[in-house]
Amino acid sequence: MRIAVVGSGYVGLVAGACFADLGHDVILVDNDEHKLSALKNGQVPIHENFLPELLSRHRGHRLTFSDDLQEAVRASSVIFVAVGTPPTERGEADLSYVESVAREISGAIKGYKVIVEKSTVPVYTSDWVRRIILRNGADPELFDVASNPEFLREGTAVTDFLFPDRIVTGCDTDRSAEVLREVYAP
Repeated sequence: MRIAVVGSGYVGLVAGACFADLGHDVILVDNDEHKLSALKNGQVPIHENFLPELLSRHRGHRLTFSDDLQEAVRASSVIFVAVGTPPTERGEADLSYVESVAREISGAIKGYKVIVEKSTVPVYTSDWVRRIILRNGADPELFDVASNPEFLREGTAVTDFLFPDRIVTGCDTDRSAEVLREVYAP
């Protein structure tokens, strides 16, 4: 399956490398050219057991890096949104990056896509993301929005991802649930 992972921070980088290790073709998207250049050149920005090995094994083959979100969306069946949601001054999650990604995704939806919220977000964020995508002109029949929270521990994130004790998904349709079952089947 072709997967786009938006955001190359802790969750996105680990997820992208692990999805590639599960046999999927992954496009890891980020708007930070410096970070993308470092990743393309073999640098690993975080210390995580087994991550350098996965990146080395799959870089340029099953795992590619891009700054073109719309092209990644067009090329993928599933788009995981793993962008930062830093706390605001009031302690709430800042969803501005999620909103920006949702707006940009909407212009690239030409065939059925499952957009999966993987960032740490409040309950009902997937409904909000769906509304943003609809308001920006996407056909409601061509996408579903799902949630897939992450349970990764620092230092063991790769093994937590590849050998989970649970995989939690929230889907509103059988179609999107089946796609996520296929993503995690390996």
